[in-house]
Amino acid sequence: MNSSQSQTAVGTPQDRSTQFVPVEGGDAPATDAGAFMVVAYVLMWLCTVLFVLHTWRKTRGIQQRIDELHKVVSKLPQDGA
Repeated sequence: MNSSQSQTAVGTPQDRSTQFVPVEGGDAPATDAGAFMVVAYVLMWLCTVLFVLHTWRKTRGIQQRIDELHKVVSKLPQDGA
């Protein structure tokens, strides 16, 4: 193939940036995009569940502290005002 035929097959330099040209003879095995999608989905749900559990645990601790403070404040003498 001469240079004019190869340029016609690929296109002009301006067309190459918008044109898909598959790579021929690649030795690397194709990776499965579906597997990456599943892993990403599982990681996102895991992060969400861990965040909710962490928030719930912190909220429970804060609520216990508030209950303790209510008990202490209720035992304080009431002002006659």
